[in-house]
Formats: sequence, C-alpha cells, structure tokens
Amino acid sequence: MMQAFQHRRLFLLGLLVLIAFSGLGYRLVDLQVNRHEALLAQAVNNTSRTELLVPRRGDVLDARGNLLATSLPAKTIFADPVFIGEYQSNIAKAIAPLVGMSEWELYHKLQPNVSSVTNANNEIIVRTNRYVVLDRKVPLDRWRQIREAMNALEFGDESRLGPSQRRFFRDLRRMAVSADAVEDSIRIYPNRELAAHVLGYVSSRSIEVNGRPANETLGMDGIERAFNTRLTGAPGWRETEKDRRQREVAVKRVKEVPPSDGLNIHLTIDARLQHLVEEKLAEVMNRFSPVSATAILVRPQTGEVLAMANLPTYDPNRPGDVAEGNEIWRKNRAVMDVYEPGSTFKVVAIAAGLEEKVVRYDEPIWCEKGKWKWRNARTLNEYRGHGYESMTVESILAKSSNIGTSKIAVRMSAARYEEYLRGFGFGARSGIDLEGEVRGLVRSHEQWRDDDRTRIPIGQGIAVTPLQITMAMAAIANGGTLMRPMIVSRLEDADGNVVGRYTPTQMRRVISDGTAKQVTRALTAVCSKEGTGKNAMLDYYSVAGKTGTADKAINGHYTHGKNVASFIGYLPASSPELVISVIVNEPKGGGSGGVCAAPCFREIAATAADYLNLPPDLMGIDKPLLTRLQRPEAQPYINVIAR
Repeated sequence: MMQAFQHRRLFLLGLLVLIAFSGLGYRLVDLQVNRHEALLAQAVNNTSRTELLVPRRGDVLDARGNLLATSLPAKTIFADPVFIGEYQSNIAKAIAPLVGMSEWELYHKLQPNVSSVTNANNEIIVRTNRYVVLDRKVPLDRWRQIREAMNALEFGDESRLGPSQRRFFRDLRRMAVSADAVEDSIRIYPNRELAAHVLGYVSSRSIEVNGRPANETLGMDGIERAFNTRLTGAPGWRETEKDRRQREVAVKRVKEVPPSDGLNIHLTIDARLQHLVEEKLAEVMNRFSPVSATAILVRPQTGEVLAMANLPTYDPNRPGDVAEGNEIWRKNRAVMDVYEPGSTFKVVAIAAGLEEKVVRYDEPIWCEKGKWKWRNARTLNEYRGHGYESMTVESILAKSSNIGTSKIAVRMSAARYEEYLRGFGFGARSGIDLEGEVRGLVRSHEQWRDDDRTRIPIGQGIAVTPLQITMAMAAIANGGTLMRPMIVSRLEDADGNVVGRYTPTQMRRVISDGTAKQVTRALTAVCSKEGTGKNAMLDYYSVAGKTGTADKAINGHYTHGKNVASFIGYLPASSPELVISVIVNEPKGGGSGGVCAAPCFREIAATAADYLNLPPDLMGIDKPLLTRLQRPEAQPYINVIAR
C-alpha cells in the first residue's frame, strides 16, 4: 500500500516536472522563434539610441565681412525624474531660475510619472518619464551654471551616511540633470536691430526623430527665410548603445553620418551705411512723428543694395517682444508695402516723353495757369494752387508741375505709355532675393479712363513699392538700363570656399543714354535753389532727384494733411554712383517731400559719399577736407563680434 502511494507521488512529481519543462520549452520557442523579430527590435530600442546631428546654421555677413547673424552652440537640458525620486524640491530650488521656471513649476515637472500602454500583441508595457526636457537652446555658459548649481547641492550631513548612500548622492548630482550629447545652436544677431528687415529672424519647429523630440530651425522673413535651405545645411545622425540609465556606452558606437553645415551668405549690405541710414531715419521719426519711414541705398551700375531700412523696427533676437497690434513692425515695407508715389513718379512720364520725342527738352508747354481739363477727365490743378504758364521740361520737373507732366504723357498713346511703366519695372516683382515682395498695382491701359490718363503720370491711381521707384530712378542714373536689385553677393562653405556668386544682371534698356542725360539735367534743376529739392543740395556733389508729396486717399477722396513725403535722387549727377530714396509715411502736419525727406537724403548722401570715397564733382573741394572727411573716427560704429 505504501509502495503504491510512493509510486503515485513519483508519477505526479514527474508529470509536474514534465509539464513545467514543456511550458518552459514552449516559452523558449515562443520567445526565440515565434517572437524573435519583435523582441529583437524591442531590445535594440531599449539599448540603442539614434540621435539627430543638427548642422550649424550658416552666418550672414555684410559686404565687408562683418557678422550680421551667427549661430552659437547651445544645449538641450533634460532630467530623469525616476532617478531623482524624492529629491525634486532640492533640485528645483537649485536650478529653477536657470531653466526659466519657478520652483513650483520645476518641482511638478520633476515628479516621476508611470504610465502603461498596450502594444500590438495586447501586452501591457510600463513606461516611465526618464527623459524630461527642462529647457532648449541653453547657451554653454548657462549650462555651466546649471552644472555648478547641481554640484553644489547639499543633502545634510553626508559623513554619517553609508557608502552606497554617498554614491547615490554623488550620482544624483552628476546624472539627475544632463545635456543631450548632440549640441543645438542659438541664433544671434550681434547688432540687434541693425538691418532687421533684411535679415529676418528664426523660429523653431518641433519634429520627431525615431520617436524622440527634436527641434528644427526655420527662417522667418528676410534672408533667413529666402535662403533657409542653404543656411540650414543637411542634418546627420548617429546610433549609439545606452546602458540602463540611458548613458552612452562609448565603445559601442554603431553608425554615424556627420551633418553638413549651412552655407555662409555675404550680402551687398554695408553695415556702416545701414547704421547711418537707420540713424538718420530715427531723426526723421523723432522730428516728424510719421507712421513709418523707409530708405534704400543702391549702386545704379550694378543694382547692389547697400542699405535698406524701415522704422519702426524690432530686435530679431527677440521678435516676440513686439507688442500686440504692432506686428507690422516686422514687415519689410521696402518690398512689401505699396503707396501712391506722387510727384516722384513724374520722372517716368518725362523720360518716356523725351524718348518718344513727343516733347523737346527746351519746348515751352502751356501750363494753363494752374487749371486744366482734358477730354472727360476731372479738372487737374497744380499742387497747392500754383499758377504756372509756359514751362520747359526742366522747369516742369523743377517746379513739379502736374499739368505740364500730364500734357506730355497724353501726347503718347495709352498703350505706349503703359509699356514704359512696365519697362521701368512697375507692376512686377523686381527679382530681389527677399521673400514677400509684392508686384504693386498697374492696371492695363484698356481699363484706363480719361482721369487715369491725366493722373497716373503724376503718381495717382498707381501703387508702387519703395524698391520699385528706387530702381526706376537707378535706371535713369545708369544711362537708361534697369538692373535687377542685388542683396546677396556670394555663398561660401564653412571653409571659406565660394560655392555661388551673384553678378549684376541687366533687366532691359528702358530709355537711351541720351534721354537719361536729359532727364538727369532736369533732375539737377530740381535740386537747385529754385527747385523743390533745394534742401537736398550738397556742397561738393551735384545732386539729381525728385521730391514727392502724395496725399492719401481716404474713402475715395484725397485728404490734405495725411500724405506720403518722399525724395529720390542720385549723386554725383555727372557720374552717378549712389541712388538714395527716403519715404516718410504720414509726417505730422502733412509735411512735404522737400521738407521731410530731402534733408534726410542730404545728410545720408553727404556721409555716404565720404565713406565711399566718391570724388567730388563741384568746385571748392580740397585735399585737407577730404582727409578730414575720411578719417576713421568720422565713420559710424558698428558692434561686430569675431567669427
């Protein structure tokens, strides 16, 4: 009986062992055969980490190599709340200000968090927040401050603790808060507001790389946006082995593809001239309190833009600081705003009339003593009631006669006159390498009424950008050839090798050289003691230019007192080297172009001519004066950091 019982026990024990080994065998087969691929992928995911290697964003430099925008290395700071455990308050108190949070915010961010998800095999996977980002784009000096604060953490009298506890606190100081091994970067504009609208600014966009959050830098406005791809470069990646605390195992690197840094962009902008223009525009803003002011400097022979400024402006280091409702401050009005140009536009009608030979330079034109009606158009009056009689082309421009200009324009067919408008670049983008440029407004001549035939020649019923009217004047200064405006001169790689070069581009010949010389002669009369541009005159350089005072249309009617005052001219008139436009939007009291814009032109022109060493073409200049004007301390100071 006892023997039978023992046999049964042995049988049951053997059966249990067999079942256990069978279950273990099935489990091994299931793990190593049936689920091999899935478990292998999970193991690799747990022990390896693929990191995005962000390329360095290229620099933006001015024509003389001064830094306008650059990128400095930065870190992404993260914490391991599971490792920190119950010591959140100690860490929050030590580093909260350094990561831009209050102690309360950081304390709750460091709380361990356990969650569970169900995978495709209906298995429950437990996840913990071992990687919590505290701050991105942290400069290296601030990261050093965070490390110093962590190293200085105190946890009572540690001399009484055992070896394992002391080792834990040592690891806590060293590993609880870390920085990603892959360096990020922060965009810096060392001269702050200088050329802000030309440069633009950058923003960040969150992306995911192999399930891990990462940041992508995007250019917003200006050069940063127009050349975003070339500035950004190409990212790389690397795959590394990690231990259970997500620390890199140096000997187990698998693959690495280095990033390709972005290209450096050299602009045609000269930082000193840009500083000069912004400084003089600020004086206009202080004196006349306009809504805005814009100025552009161009080399007429090449189309190079030496300066482009708008006020009010902003700091591209902190674009978000622009107050709500003032977002327009970030808008590059030089290429994105349109306005009725007023009398500065008369130069187009005069140039077209001379080129078409519908008027001779010295031909007297009867200007109706201040009032004129053509066909079914409304009566055209001279500005502020002036009553002119017979005037030549020269005096029409010098006195800015509305009637004289319109009489010349209507001698041409509407279709032919429209060809000149478009030939000078109006109604089309100029082709400058900046985002957001608008076309302006030039309606087809088939839509013109008699009113349009008499008003468009004097700058009404047409909308242009400041850059368009500047380039049109530059075409006259360039002997009648319209150039494409240049804002970028070349692209270089990180080693200084030129990988792309931009050259001056002729768009088309609009008028002949002879006609351009005649128009220049008339524009020089504008800038004489008898002309509307007398406040633009210089002592040592002849100036050719045109004033403009365009009343704004409000509810379909022109309102005196709200206007755009402008002056566009070039120097030396005998051999033009520099075209300058100054446009003042709604100066207080409705000041004219001769009062608001011409003096600003004069101050910019005088200093710019000295800085560029332009040879004077008027009598009375001597070498001692040139030496004094060219001394280094006379030049504006630009804050530049070394590359």
